[in-house]
Amino acid sequence: MKAISPVRAVRSCYKAVCCVSEHSLAISRSEPGGALCDMNDCYSRLKALVPSIPQNKSVSQMEILQHVIDYIFDLQIALEAGDRVLALKTAELTHTFPTEDEQLCH
Repeated sequence: MKAISPVRAVRSCYKAVCCVSEHSLAISRSEPGGALCDMNDCYSRLKALVPSIPQNKSVSQMEILQHVIDYIFDLQIALEAGDRVLALKTAELTHTFPTEDEQLCH
């Protein structure tokens, strides 16, 4: 299962990629083994943050990434469902409250 992300403006993505690329270059130039350590730390942090990843079992980096993608996809679905519930409640409230023309007190 793959997560689908909305299309973003090219200019903002370019700036983000440049920022990440410059940061990555700085790390790789300063410490040859530092980038690998940072990536391992990132995978460890992702493993701790995503609830579906078993904490007491060794999982590969690919499995961690797949769990992260699935978790993000699940969060997107939950947000969309919440938006639909909110829209229904708003519609219900506007339907039950009288409009200005139908006010009870004049």
